[in-house]
Amino acid sequence: MAGMADAWRSPLAWEGRTRAGGVDLPAGAAGCFALNELLVHGWDLARATGQDYRPDPAGLEAALALLTPFTAGSDGSGPFGRPVPVPPSAPPLDRLVALTGRDPGWRPPR
Repeated sequence: MAGMADAWRSPLAWEGRTRAGGVDLPAGAAGCFALNELLVHGWDLARATGQDYRPDPAGLEAALALLTPFTAGSDGSGPFGRPVPVPPSAPPLDRLVALTGRDPGWRPPR
């Protein structure tokens, strides 16, 4: 796992173009999409298992910058559910998961 993370530390990993899921896109965008997946699904797993989750603030800001234009005014018909309303003052992690249709206040049943 550390080797995979180390690969993204190289500036070259963020240059050029790549192909993922049948879509050609800039490498930097692919990296941000991968980061978003790790952050959001990390939240899913942590929340479902009752664990604390504190991702890197810079990563959260990058994911928010990526998703905000895609989810503004979304009706939930895209890759995410309908965004959950949260106040602009909500913590970045709450805003990120809300953009993907998740309720930041969700807790598993006891």
